[in-house]
This record gives sequence, C-alpha cells and structure tokens, in this order.
Amino acid sequence: MQSRLAPYANETGEFVGGISRISALVRQLRTDADGVLLVSTGNDMMGHFYHTFQGEPEMKATTAAGYDAACPGNHEFDFGSETYANALRYAGFPVVCANINPDNPTLASAIRPSVILTEAGVRIGVFGLMTPDLALLSAGGAEVSINPDVAGVARTMADSLRSGGADLVIAVTQIGPASCREIAGQVDGIDLIVDGDGSIRLYETVDGPRGWRTIIVCGDMRGERLGLLEFTYSGGGIDDPVWTTVCLDGGIEGDPAIDALLQPYYRLYRASTDLEIGETGTPLDTRKSTVRTGEAAAGNLIADAWRDRFPDADVAFVNSGSIRTDTVYPAGPISSGMVAEILPFEDTVIRIRMTGKDILQALEMSASALGPDHTGIGPGGFLQVSGLCVTIDMSNPPYAAAYEGGIVQEVQNPGSRVVNVSIEREGMFVPLDPDAEYVVLVNRWLAGGGDGYTIFASQPEGNVSDTTVLDRDALSAYIQKHGTIAPVTEGRISIINAGQGY
Repeated sequence: MQSRLAPYANETGEFVGGISRISALVRQLRTDADGVLLVSTGNDMMGHFYHTFQGEPEMKATTAAGYDAACPGNHEFDFGSETYANALRYAGFPVVCANINPDNPTLASAIRPSVILTEAGVRIGVFGLMTPDLALLSAGGAEVSINPDVAGVARTMADSLRSGGADLVIAVTQIGPASCREIAGQVDGIDLIVDGDGSIRLYETVDGPRGWRTIIVCGDMRGERLGLLEFTYSGGGIDDPVWTTVCLDGGIEGDPAIDALLQPYYRLYRASTDLEIGETGTPLDTRKSTVRTGEAAAGNLIADAWRDRFPDADVAFVNSGSIRTDTVYPAGPISSGMVAEILPFEDTVIRIRMTGKDILQALEMSASALGPDHTGIGPGGFLQVSGLCVTIDMSNPPYAAAYEGGIVQEVQNPGSRVVNVSIEREGMFVPLDPDAEYVVLVNRWLAGGGDGYTIFASQPEGNVSDTTVLDRDALSAYIQKHGTIAPVTEGRISIINAGQGY
C-alpha cells in the first residue's frame, strides 16, 4: 500500500484502493468462504506519512482489517530499524521473514522466520523472504543482514513447516518473479509463493523436483487491486485454483470502523500539509514510466530547485526512485503536502566535490538503468539532471557490476553508453573536463552509495558535506520563490539508438 491508507486518484482520475475497502471486501469474503487468509508482501509503510506517525496508523489499520501475516518490504526500513521496530508494536499479526537478521534486538524479537496458522481446519505454514538487495533499496538496509541464498532458506523452511505439521506451505516474499521461479524450480513442498516485488500482476505455475508444482502470484504493490486466489483443499494440496485481482474502486463501500480509526491521523496530517505554496502551469508527471526512462519535467524541476538553493553547485543529480506518487498532477495549485508526497524520504541535500571523470562514471551507471536488462543500476537509479546535457547511445555496452549487500564485488564493464557530456557555463554548454573539479548535489541516499552508486560513496570525506537542507524543503522554497512554475523537458538527456535494447 505504501502508506496509501485512503483511496487515491489513479491515472484515469478514479479513486481506488484504501485499507477501508480491503477490510470490507475481506469481511464479505469471510462470510462466503470456509476459510480466508489475508497476507501482505510488505511495503505497506513509506514516505512522509510513515515518517510523521512512525507506522502507527498503518499497523493499527492492517490489524483491524484482519491481516493474518506479513513479510516486511524494503520501504519498511527507509527510516531505520528502530522506526520499523516501533511500528511493529501496533501489529496484531505475525511478521515473518526467514532470511533476515536485524541488528536491532527489538526488531529481531518482533520478526519470526515462519508461523503455522489454521483456517477451516487446515494447518497453513507461512514463511517470508526479503530481497538480498535491501541495502541497495533502502536507507536503513545497511542495519540488517540478509541471507542471499533464498532457495536454500526456502528449502529449510518448507522442510521445517512440513515436519511441524503444515498441510499447506505458503511463501510471502519481496524477491521478484525471477527469484520466485528459481525457488519453485529447485524446492519441493511449497504450494504457493505470493510476491510483492514489482508492479506486475502475475499468475503462473512452475514444475519443481519430484513432480511438485508451485503456484506463483504477484498482486499490485500500489494497493489499487487486491489479489484473490480461490481454491479447494481436499488433503492433497491446492485444487482448482482461480486467480483474480479485484479493483478496489467506488463499488466497494468502505469499513466504517477503519474509517473512524484513521480519521484522527488524517486530520493531523492535513493540518500540516494543506498549505498552498504556489502553482504549476503545466502538469507534473511523476509516473515511473516517465521519470525512470528518460528526461522528465518533474525531475528537471527538482534538480533545478536544488541548484537554485545552492548556486555554487555545477550539477545536481536526482535518482528517479526518490520521485514518488506515480501519478500525473494537473496544472493548478501546489500544496506542501503534494511536495512531501513527491519527495517523501526525508533526505538532505549533500554537496560533493568530484572530478569530471567521476561525473562521467556516474552518468554511465545511470545509463545502465535504461532498457530491460539492468546489469548495474536498477530503474530507480536513473538520474534526472540539472547543469549538464548528456547523450546516451543505447547500442553501446552498459555499465555492469556484481553487487553483494550493496557493495561492488566486481566491475565487469565500466560502460560506454555515454557519448557526450556538456556542462552549463554562464548560459552556454561546454564539454565536460575529466580532470576539472565540479560541485555536485545529490541526496543523502545517493551519497551513501544507495542504488549502487559507489562512485558517490567513495569520494574523499573532505569533499563531502551535508547541507542539512531537506530535498523537499529546497523544492518548496523554489516554488514559493517563483510563485508559478511550468517545468518542461529541454533536451538535457538525449537517448539515441533506442531500438537497441531500450
């Protein structure tokens, strides 16, 4: 849900989602079926709302809605293990993850590897798995060690739950469809894998050892739809499965008890975020399909705002994964809450002095995020820019590296997709000088090596300084300064030969 507890406007303008509608739908299902198991694959808490209330409303609401089990996602760790541990004090259901080892003792005691639940007389073993890339995906990921051998852990869990009397075994995961298929192909004894790492909706079966067949499903991480697998159980596993996704639209009347529980939080949140700070004369497109695939007007706006706040900076880089909400805001008023939604991660702006050679390498790493095969940086690591223009040739080899726990183990190819870079100088663009030193702005996430950007994390300590200014505060100040903004794309990022793997 990513802290979207209330219905929100999707790309068509229809209000969808919301924990109140989930609760009402599941309550009806429980009157119609012999047994219902409601699980979450994680990323239920994210952004400014999560930071404001420390996960309390999310955990209270999912508990009241009748969740039976959950696996943590990477965004639960965005504000550190302590914040997530405090949130779990309000969880009235087991949180399971078998390949995680938190440094925080409170969190370690709150997360268990697995649980056996009973529905309609059937003993159902549930275990969780977290992505081994947690340190690359979340600011608090470094506080947690992850066992990357997801298939090995899954095998141990399946054997343990079966020997403990489980009739069915379900894995609730945040590892992605490819890893789910790997597990299903190598491990017998798992009836169902429910995965939440991705924006796709998926249903498939995979044949494993000794004739075992595992079902894999992926729902919708934005909370717009609820995945529903209906089946019968007659003692031999899952029979007659039917997979559907139910749109949580206005046709589902919400649960009044959930609405009443959340209203005090909504009132407090609106009181702090409803202040109008300016307006936009053009739509602001923050969709992933826009900001993670090329130059985006919203990305230009944010990067320009940082350089306006710190005019000594030559360049600003904004990782597209920090730009959230995945929607198109129409032209019109901008509120402080809207800015907090777009930049929700409480990151400060970091100033780094680095050479043109290192800037070029950062751009090569960014270019590897484009296209279907991500050999180095994931899609959320694609950089929006200010202060330079770059040309990317998709027909050339991308940056490629092997990472483990957020650390580069081997650079397999430095990349050669970036074929031209020009730096802005007094209104003109001149070639990037690889030997010159430039002042670069990034957020704290990138400065610490987030998304795999070791090029920022490896800069000498004396070249790095924290401005202590929040990224969204710099954006808010820019909007207030100008009153009306109208960001557009300007050819800062040119992508050529896009048919070659783009």
